[in-house]
Amino acid sequence: MRIAALRIPGFPLQALRRSMPELAEAPLAIAAGPCARDQVVAVSAEAAELGVCAGMTAAQARQVAPEALVRVTPHEVAVAADEALGDVAGGCSPRVKRRQPGEVLLDVGGLQLRCGSDERIAHKLVRSCRHVGLEARVGIAGNVGAALVAAQVACAAAHVRRGEGTSSSPASCHGDTVVVPAGGEREFMAPLPLELLDPASLLAEVLARWGLHSAGALAALPREEIALRLGQEGVMLHRLACGEETVAFVPDPLREAMREGVELEFSLGDLEPFLFVASGILSRLTQRLELRGEGFAEVMLELRLEGGMRREYHIKLIAPTREVTAVLALARLQVEASPPGAPVEGVVAQVVPGRLRLTQGALFGPPLPAPGRLAMTLARLAALVGPKRVGAPAAPDTHRPDAWTLAPFAPVLHGGLDPRATEPTSRTASPPVLRMFRPARAAEVTVAGDRPVAVRVDGFGGAVVACAGPYRCNGEWWSEQPFARDDFDVATADGVVLRISFDRLERRWRADGVYD
Repeated sequence: MRIAALRIPGFPLQALRRSMPELAEAPLAIAAGPCARDQVVAVSAEAAELGVCAGMTAAQARQVAPEALVRVTPHEVAVAADEALGDVAGGCSPRVKRRQPGEVLLDVGGLQLRCGSDERIAHKLVRSCRHVGLEARVGIAGNVGAALVAAQVACAAAHVRRGEGTSSSPASCHGDTVVVPAGGEREFMAPLPLELLDPASLLAEVLARWGLHSAGALAALPREEIALRLGQEGVMLHRLACGEETVAFVPDPLREAMREGVELEFSLGDLEPFLFVASGILSRLTQRLELRGEGFAEVMLELRLEGGMRREYHIKLIAPTREVTAVLALARLQVEASPPGAPVEGVVAQVVPGRLRLTQGALFGPPLPAPGRLAMTLARLAALVGPKRVGAPAAPDTHRPDAWTLAPFAPVLHGGLDPRATEPTSRTASPPVLRMFRPARAAEVTVAGDRPVAVRVDGFGGAVVACAGPYRCNGEWWSEQPFARDDFDVATADGVVLRISFDRLERRWRADGVYD
C-alpha cells in the first residue's frame, strides 16, 4: 500500500484568501475567534514581516502592526476549502480519508502504472490543489504515520536539514513534496527530530530528560522497556519512529453534494453585485467539478439576510453543464421574479453534481452537437422561457388523441448506420399528411342521424361528399380530465379534407386539422 498525505500549511489563511482573492497580498492574520483575546493561528508572509506571529492574541497583533488585517475565517469558507481538498484527492483516487481540516489521506497504490512514479503523483496532487486555489504539501510513504510525517517535513521547509543524515536519507525531497521509497520508512524517520512526530507534551518532556532528540534514538530502544515505562502511548510513538504502521487506513464514504460560501464584509442590496459574488462561488465550484468530470445538475443558493432571515433559490438545470454564465442567467431570473426582501450578508451555494452527457456520433449520420455546448444552449433557453418549457416532445402513456409531453432533451443516435440504408428501395405513393391546428378550431357541423353532412371551418368547407368514421375513443374516466370523443375524416365539396371530432362530454364539434 502507498499512502499520500496532503496538508495545507496555514489552512485558515489559505481558505480565507481562496474565497476573497482581493486579500492575496494583504498583511493578514487569522484569529481563532472574534474576541480580542483569541489567539492568532495563521499569519501571512506580509504580516510576519511586520512582526506578527502565531500565538499572539488579536489585540497584540493589532498593537504590533496596526496596518495588519486581523480576520476570522468563516465556518462555511473553511468547510468549502476542506471539501475542495477532498475533491482533489477524490479526483486522483477513490479511497480518501479526511483526517482534519486542511489534511487528507488517499491510497495511491496502483496509480504508478498510470502516472509513472510516486514523484509524479505527488506533483500532480500539488498542481490540482493550485487549480482550486490551495497551496499543498504532499508526503507519500508505505503507511499512514510515515506519510503524515513526510507531509510535515515538506511543510517545515523546502529543503529539510537532517544533520548528518541528510545525504543518506532515502526520501526524495522536491520542495513541496517528500516521497519515501517502499521499505525505507525507518531510514527516513531515523534523522528526524522527535518534534516532527508530534508527541504529547508530557511524553516529550520524559524523552527529553532521557536525552532522546531524534526518532532514530527512540527506535533503538527495546519496545518492551518502552511499554513498561511509557505505556501504550509510548509504544505507538516507538512504532512510528520505527516506520511501522500505527493506524489502519479506512476510507470515507463518497460525498455527493458540494458546498461553497462566502461571508460578506458589507451587505449587498443590488442584483449586479450579488451576481458578481455568486459568479466567484460558482467558478470555484466549477474547478471542483472538473476534478470529478461532472457539472451542475441542481444548484441551491442560500442567502443570509440582514436580521437573521434566510432565503433559498432552487435552480434545476435541463442538462448538467459547467457553464457559469448559464447558471447565473437562471439565478438572475429567479431573483428578479422573487427578490429576497432584505440586503444580503452571506451566500452559500450547494450543488448536486451530474455526469456530463457524452455521446458517440454515427460515422455516416448527421453531426451531433458538442455535449458542453448543448448543455449550455439548453440552460440558456431555460433562462429565457423557463425550465418547464424546454425539452423534447414525447408521447405519454395514454390513449388520449394528440396527447404529448416534454421529456429531457437527448440527441438521437443512429447506431453508426447510414440513414440512407433504411430508405425503401422502391418509391410508393406517400399517404396524405395531416396538418394539425394548434389549438383546435371551432367547427360548424350539420348532422343527419349520427353522421356530418355539412362542415364549415373559418369560412371554408361545405357539403360533405365523403365521410369516414366515427373513430370512437374514451378513457381516463378515473382522473379529473376524462375524455370521450368521435373522430371523422370528411371531404367537402370545395375539395378540402378535414379531420373533425365531436366531444361527447362537452357536446362540441372541433376541427383538428386539414389533410394535404
